[in-house]
Amino acid sequence: MKRISRICYLILAVMLCGWQSLYAQPSTPAPTPTRPQSEVKSLFSDVYEQFAKFEIEYADWTGKTTKTIITPFGNTEKVLKIEGLSTGSVQNNAQISLGTCDLSDKGYIHMDIYSPGNNVGIGEFSFYLVSDWGSGTASSGLWYNFEANGTYDKWIAVDIPLSVFKDAGVNLKTINILRIVRGKQGSPGTILYVDNVYAYNGDDPGPGTDPEIKIVANGNANLTTGVPLISAPTPTVDKANVLNFFSEHYEGGKFDYAQADYGDPKTTKSIVTIEGTNDQIFKIDDLVNGSRANVSVGTANLSGKDMLHMDIFSPGNEQGIGEFDFSLTDFSGNGKDAGIWLNITEKDWHGQWISIDVPLSIWGTSTVNMIRFRRGGKGSTGKLLYVDNVYAYKSSGDDDDTEPAPDPTTVPTLSLDKSNVISIFCEQYEEDGYQDEFGIVNAGNWGQDANQKDEFVEIVSGNKTLKLTSWNLFPFKVHKNSDVMDLSQMNYLHLSVYLKGAMEGGKAAGVEVWINDKDNKVAQIPVALNLKKGQWVSLSFGLDYCHDIDLSRVYVIRLKVSGYATQDIFVDNIVAYKGSAVAGEVTPPYKDDDKKEAIQDKTDGVLPPMDQAYLGVNLASASGGDNPGTFGQSYIYPKFEDLYYFKAKGVRLLRIPFRAPRVQHVVGGELDYDADKSDIKALAAVVKEAERLGMWVMLDLHDFCERAIDGSLYEYGVAGRRVWDESKKSWGNWEAMSEVILTKEHLADLWKKIATEFKDYKNIWGYDLMNEPKGIDINVLFDDYQTTINAIREVDTNAQIVVEGKNYAGAAGWEGSSDKLKDLVDPCNKLVYQAHTYFDKDNSGTYQKTYDQEVGTNSEVYKQRLDPFVAWLEKNNKKGMIGEYGVPYNGHSKGDERYMTLIDNVFSYLKEKQLTSTYWCGGSMYDAYVLTVQPAKDYYTEKSTMKIMEKYTRDFANDPSSIGNIDVKNGDNIVLYPNPVKDILKVNSEEVIQSIVVYNMMGQKVYETAVHNMQAEINVSVLDAGYYVLKMTKGDGSTVARKITKM
Repeated sequence: MKRISRICYLILAVMLCGWQSLYAQPSTPAPTPTRPQSEVKSLFSDVYEQFAKFEIEYADWTGKTTKTIITPFGNTEKVLKIEGLSTGSVQNNAQISLGTCDLSDKGYIHMDIYSPGNNVGIGEFSFYLVSDWGSGTASSGLWYNFEANGTYDKWIAVDIPLSVFKDAGVNLKTINILRIVRGKQGSPGTILYVDNVYAYNGDDPGPGTDPEIKIVANGNANLTTGVPLISAPTPTVDKANVLNFFSEHYEGGKFDYAQADYGDPKTTKSIVTIEGTNDQIFKIDDLVNGSRANVSVGTANLSGKDMLHMDIFSPGNEQGIGEFDFSLTDFSGNGKDAGIWLNITEKDWHGQWISIDVPLSIWGTSTVNMIRFRRGGKGSTGKLLYVDNVYAYKSSGDDDDTEPAPDPTTVPTLSLDKSNVISIFCEQYEEDGYQDEFGIVNAGNWGQDANQKDEFVEIVSGNKTLKLTSWNLFPFKVHKNSDVMDLSQMNYLHLSVYLKGAMEGGKAAGVEVWINDKDNKVAQIPVALNLKKGQWVSLSFGLDYCHDIDLSRVYVIRLKVSGYATQDIFVDNIVAYKGSAVAGEVTPPYKDDDKKEAIQDKTDGVLPPMDQAYLGVNLASASGGDNPGTFGQSYIYPKFEDLYYFKAKGVRLLRIPFRAPRVQHVVGGELDYDADKSDIKALAAVVKEAERLGMWVMLDLHDFCERAIDGSLYEYGVAGRRVWDESKKSWGNWEAMSEVILTKEHLADLWKKIATEFKDYKNIWGYDLMNEPKGIDINVLFDDYQTTINAIREVDTNAQIVVEGKNYAGAAGWEGSSDKLKDLVDPCNKLVYQAHTYFDKDNSGTYQKTYDQEVGTNSEVYKQRLDPFVAWLEKNNKKGMIGEYGVPYNGHSKGDERYMTLIDNVFSYLKEKQLTSTYWCGGSMYDAYVLTVQPAKDYYTEKSTMKIMEKYTRDFANDPSSIGNIDVKNGDNIVLYPNPVKDILKVNSEEVIQSIVVYNMMGQKVYETAVHNMQAEINVSVLDAGYYVLKMTKGDGSTVARKITKM
């Protein structure tokens, strides 16, 4: 780590380029960089080898600028010119896509900027970096005023520490976007020139810089440069009694300062090193009265600990804070302050380490997720604080019960008759070697604690016992070969459990059990049977609680801790048995009257017309997890019960995501038809059942326009890749290539094979070609789509083809990013354009902050997000839909009743516009997701959002009178027959009709003819079945609209 005193938030090397230019264009090139290539990752510079993409065609965040590469000094001297930068009510910010690049190993980012004078160039400059395509966005903290510094018509060198962005929540490993913005100060011009954008290493930004220069950020001088000159006192508590969060004197510990601060204003958090030592300390800057610096400690188990310690240091000279307190909370911020409110100024303790020890009894909890550091309103108004040695510990004189028990020296045996037992893990009832060949095995990651350890030990010679350390959830397969066990004739599941871990006085520790069958149906035995520290306890769980799963095909059993975040235990004698319960802890009998009636509609149905508007749902069970992952563990396909539930709620359109590597194991190969766990068969089974129910299905390739091949990640149609970095467990930096490996033909091949598989199902509403094709050039995406459309139409001319907009398919910026897609050609004229939108501040759908911060008083945010897309559809006479949108449900930690009002308005808007949509999301495995409409596992307990949605699902397709401004009336002495009509529609009128126009339910014109007569015949045989509106213009210019039904 570098000394904080040497980190400058801005280093500006003002380099005179001769007399001030009289022209807008730079008169001389930017200064030539002198750093060696080995220290640099270049984003845009003629001097260095290109490291990442620099795609200027990328859509701007708001408004629209003009970005061009010019060569004013010869073909080898490229400069980026940006025109149209603005601020105020209309904000035009310039965005450049960098692909996905890793800058985590560099210390600074550099660029040269040039603003021409004479009110042509911008007056104030800043920039942002964006990671994970919007999940992390942070300002450089710089607002450089060309006018105040008298530096128009000069190249200015800007160097910003990358730690500024990291501390603000940006992931430096996955930088995607450079956003250049104009401030409000100085010239009203809109032009800026940029050159030599690169990241680099080095203790100082470069020659010519002044470490004593004052830093300018938002117009205020920042003088908080003091750091502790000595380390905090060395802790003396024995490590056996310590739960470490942040101290180099103890092992382990989680102290994630990237945890977002809740509310405003935000703090700046980082780790720094005291000069002349290896001692790292935690630095909090911008800690003002009312702000809270949040640090995540994961899910910390405080059992057996009674005190919390930390050392703090507040610099003098009005740099450090004057009053200090802190709180312990859960991840939602629920908790309480320590209440010490230490006035550091009053005690004259600035400039020295202060040791603080606080009893944990203040909080009365055994677990904690966050520590929140606070500043009060007394004393110094400084904003800086340093922290070290944060840990919980056991003080002397505690109850002996907080000490761990010794390891067991014996293992109990059972007295059950062998004929009544099926052994899962009990060598007393097994043949020699059974466990080695067939026995239980860890089932992988099911969300258990990362520090959990499982191992087999021999307490008794020749007998294996399972030891679980830091146990909170242990999933195991009942067979190593992934076979199943038939427990359908058994009454109880038995465990012998020995509790080794420390306990809080009087607080019980227990075990809960979940059982999964081979179809991944799950049963929870919702009774926790208690343990005794230092003793073997017999636990019998009644299998009568497992009535909703197939006990003849038991596959995975999960053991979960109760009462504690983690515990240390030994487990043996895992058997199923029939007959009466053995002595020990036993679950009470299951009561049938506890079972609630699941909401399910399994009846046969008839498909409604394809062309009407629908309020649908995403069933996202196969969208996430590792890719390809493990079927049945990382992901599943929608359960039939999911279909039955949503049919019962009036939903008739389902968007079902899937991933390419799961249905086609090899690029260009055949679809997956493996005998066991075939993805394509599982997907087809869902489609077939939906067809029986009368539900439409849209198949969604949920792959973001990229796919891995032999350890490299490619984008369809792009000459480049990212290579898997095993040491970092992530994809590496973007590498340009001379040839395209993953071609547009590969995408077309995949979809042609999928269409061949599904073309004979009558309920395929559409093929959604690619979910959120992020970061790809619009021209490449266009070619990918057109090639795929042509391939699908070779085998299927019935289903619609759905194309999503560039990047995240954002509705608000659709025209700026995806307008070119209007030129796509479908021989069958059945294209549907799909946009996505969410209503939180950054449009990400993560809803990280409170409702007031995400939405506030902007109650019509949905119109601002959706209107531009609707206008684009109308202008270009295109059919469209919203494929993803959603809000947090009531009961989730991010929920707020006002979100229910918002989503009610959204549904009403979509109905008014007759705009088809699929809500994100539902589906098994997503019943606790922040935006979900999936019910609980009982299919009875519903989400608040679903109750709002159900008001619209059954009559979402309005009477055609709602289309546009067409007023549908009967009468007017006009007769239409036959109606419903199959082929020829006859029109008779007592007045001359000049023309007839036919509109579908999306308001799109599908037929037009001149009449100039009182009778007409219209051939509607080419139209799809559904509802339409005839708009007839009479001789006097008045219009009449009438509804028809096409059979």
